Amino acid sequence: MSKARTTSRRTPFLWVLRPYFRQVLGLLVLGSVAGIAMNVAIVLPAVFLGRAIDTVLAFHRHRANGGNVAAAAVLFLVASAATQLPRIGKRWWLGLARTRLQANVRSDALRGVLAWPMDRVAALSVGGVMARVIGDVEVLGLGVGEVIVETWDTLLFSVSLVVTMFLYSPRLAALALAPVPVALLLAKVAGRVVALRTTTARQVDADLTTVLHEQLVGVRLLQLTGRIQVATRRVRALAQRQASAELDAIRVDEALGAVYATLLSSGVFFVIWFGGQRVAAGTLSVGGLVAFLQLFIRFVGRAPRIPQMANRVQAAGAAYVRLQPMLSPPPPISAERRWSSLRATHVAGIDATPEPGRSFPHRAAALSFQNVSFTYPGGSQPAVDGLDLEIAAGSFVAVTGPVGAGKSAAARLAAGIYEPDAGLVLWDGQDLADLPAADRAGCIGYLGQEPHLFSGTVAANISLDPEATADIEPDPTLEQAVSMAALGPDLRSMPCSLGTEIGELGVRVSGGQRQRIALARALHAGGDVPALVVIDEPFSAVDVRTEAAIISGLRSALGPDAPAEQRRTVLLFSHRLAAFPHADRVVVLDRGRVEEEGTHAELLDADGRYARIFRAQARLGTVRTVRTVRDVRRF
Repeated sequence: MSKARTTSRRTPFLWVLRPYFRQVLGLLVLGSVAGIAMNVAIVLPAVFLGRAIDTVLAFHRHRANGGNVAAAAVLFLVASAATQLPRIGKRWWLGLARTRLQANVRSDALRGVLAWPMDRVAALSVGGVMARVIGDVEVLGLGVGEVIVETWDTLLFSVSLVVTMFLYSPRLAALALAPVPVALLLAKVAGRVVALRTTTARQVDADLTTVLHEQLVGVRLLQLTGRIQVATRRVRALAQRQASAELDAIRVDEALGAVYATLLSSGVFFVIWFGGQRVAAGTLSVGGLVAFLQLFIRFVGRAPRIPQMANRVQAAGAAYVRLQPMLSPPPPISAERRWSSLRATHVAGIDATPEPGRSFPHRAAALSFQNVSFTYPGGSQPAVDGLDLEIAAGSFVAVTGPVGAGKSAAARLAAGIYEPDAGLVLWDGQDLADLPAADRAGCIGYLGQEPHLFSGTVAANISLDPEATADIEPDPTLEQAVSMAALGPDLRSMPCSLGTEIGELGVRVSGGQRQRIALARALHAGGDVPALVVIDEPFSAVDVRTEAAIISGLRSALGPDAPAEQRRTVLLFSHRLAAFPHADRVVVLDRGRVEEEGTHAELLDADGRYARIFRAQARLGTVRTVRTVRDVRRF
């Protein structure tokens, strides 16, 4: 568990973010050095302006010559230029540090969500996560930017000006700066309001993002059902709430800024009143008063940023509280390249060598359910209840049952997507829950009822490699997965075969093609056919002939007729029984338990639920068609 999750809420979030500051330490050091140089020089223009004025006055009194005036003017120009060069360096390096820190936090937030247990993912609001990863990280970045940039642009800047003012006249400086503590106290009191309104705005933004995501995904359904206006009204209402919440936060921020500026500017009264008295008394020169006034004006122009900075840091703290549960531990610094903290576009962790997974032999795996019970998150009844089932290595086991029998739950338990509430699921004698995620890719291939495809090419979706194209070197394992998924004829009809772009969520291909691309991906998990293949309702969008071709391909490539080193365990969950006669074993579930099991022939002879379902489907012609294809393909 990350430090962020175990840290007390009283711990300042900036302290918790130490690892992220270390990731950009080089940029912070360079920017800080430039900031110190800039703020040491920041008082020089005002000082040399005052001296130039005094030199001009002395020239008019014939106490200085033209050379003295020219020298004073040159010194003023040099002093002005001396502040600008380090300013450029400071803003460049510290701006890069802030941007990189935001990128690193976003990366860790996404890695954290991807590592969530499946029961937590099931309750996932995609729009909510998007709002946090995008919006809350932006707010956090602004707050952190206030610290790493404004530390020099405002704090040290103000300190330099204040110290110089006290050097000119301690009493005058004390009077002029008297409103500053009042402004800082107001900032502290207003911080709770700022944090509350920021949190409200971020939550409403998350709600809007969630609805927008849902509506855009289902835009075709909304068009077909004529519900565009209803969806528009819903989005408009949330957008109005979001705008109102954002305006509330902005009003507070801007109003406080105006109050801070008014408070701090009030000190100019003392500068003119008391400073004029000192000039009249001859204890302060005209140039000295002009320099002091210039310093004060620059301070007043920047000082309101101090309480505003405090408020924005408080807003960033509120955003961090929302991000905190999502963040994974930052990658260790030791895993980064040398000098990586100085690189402008580096994201922490991308150069880290992944921990190697354990090497598993390429062979079939056994699976065992031992008194397994499981209830879906938020469910009231167990989907699987005391399930005992043994799947022999290298076998083809087909599982069926009525609606609600627990087929999909058992499939997800077998794939390790969910962990059982009670009992054990053993993969080759090992508790599946103890199998690291990095190892599961080569051990288990899974195809669910609703296959998800990504935008990109067919090859990229099967290999899950965004850079995979049709021009890559032929991959025998990928070609084998394509063949077993009966995808070859479809690829030949596509314009670029494996390199064909399928669009977002696979909108450019049919439902059956989406299902078979996902099946090929399950059969290519980890770059080779996994030891256990779990497929849940894989034939809902394909015709019976294609279904027969898939079963034929699986049995010939992975079944008992295949070489021993190529055999794999196949676990099929389906309500369509066309493929069941060719399974080594058939299991019938009901209410989360095994009701019947045996070979196809044995269950037909038993004349139970399986026999009734099979005969009913046979009367509809489903099984008869598969038998014809089986004869052609020598099933």
